[in-house]
Amino acid sequence: MTALECAAFLNAPSRDVVMNLSSRIPYVKQQLIYLLYGDRRIYQLEAKLSILTALARCKPAELPVIRVLTDQPQAFAGWPVEVIALDDATLQAWTGEGGYTHRRKACAIAQAGQWADKTVFIDTDTVFLQSPLKLFGQVDAGQYLVDEVEMRWAEASHREDYLGFSAGLARAGAVPSDDLRLCNSGVLGFTRENAGIAERAIQRIDAWTPYARELHTIEQIAFSFELQGVQINQARGVISHYFAMKQYIHAILEIFFARHGERFTPKMPGLALKVPAHRPVPSWLNRLSVKWSLTRVPPELRGVGRKLLYGSVIGRDDYQRACKVVWWRSAIEDMRHLRGLDWTQGWPAGLPRLGRRDERAFSAIARDSLKVS
Repeated sequence: MTALECAAFLNAPSRDVVMNLSSRIPYVKQQLIYLLYGDRRIYQLEAKLSILTALARCKPAELPVIRVLTDQPQAFAGWPVEVIALDDATLQAWTGEGGYTHRRKACAIAQAGQWADKTVFIDTDTVFLQSPLKLFGQVDAGQYLVDEVEMRWAEASHREDYLGFSAGLARAGAVPSDDLRLCNSGVLGFTRENAGIAERAIQRIDAWTPYARELHTIEQIAFSFELQGVQINQARGVISHYFAMKQYIHAILEIFFARHGERFTPKMPGLALKVPAHRPVPSWLNRLSVKWSLTRVPPELRGVGRKLLYGSVIGRDDYQRACKVVWWRSAIEDMRHLRGLDWTQGWPAGLPRLGRRDERAFSAIARDSLKVS
């Protein structure tokens, strides 16, 4: 989308609209839905980057209506979206008696599913690699859309975090077949006639909450049970869902919005395409150098050593430099589980050397976490 097209799109009458759940929400053919709540600014930045990449990847006439359900509607003033303002009472009701926060997601999907022929719900920590139309093209009365299939029940049921839940299902006589596909619901697409999937998922969440309090993905599992035996498509390749590398992208988001501001301008979608969609890594030549350096590092320290060196050599641009400390903090987290690292005599034996300046910088970051003197 060009800056001129963005300017025209921004002035369209259906955009920059704030409604609430008691409003008459206009019925549309296709809608892209985001949900975010709480006052953590970083989630607002996630949503804004995702929206910008959706705008950039699609011609204005083809773009679905973008709707943001949030209790912070002022954060999206001036953005080319329709905002559905949520109040505290709604969010509390959506949490349910079991107190499961992510039940809100299923409730938002159930509510929004009534507003369009086709709905695609998408988590804020996503960026578009291709046109949003490719997602809607994978949804019809006979097929649903998910982020990706993560595993089958045969694998999940033996995981430690699933044991209590599996036992609860067994007591209830509701154990699924081993080939049940467990899906990541960072993307969920369906038609209006299939919107009942969300209400049924909510019923499952409520039934499971008493014996699944320690499992934080119950909402995803509930949708997966409802999708058993139906045709599902996966969104990967059209979007990048960076939930496993949030720290890196968050550092990048701070750079982008500090540079360009948080209010929408027509230039921003094009600029957003220059933001890395994945965790930045050093150049191939530097990665080769790191690999060579690690041959002299004890095997048990190579994972930590790689992160230390990546943080030291990364830095072709501001986005990469923003991730320098993130690489090092990841190394620190790994170090917590290592025994025998002696910091009393300076830099521990076995760890790759970083150079005096970087070692001082790393030690300053690690001091509190690892009790580095």
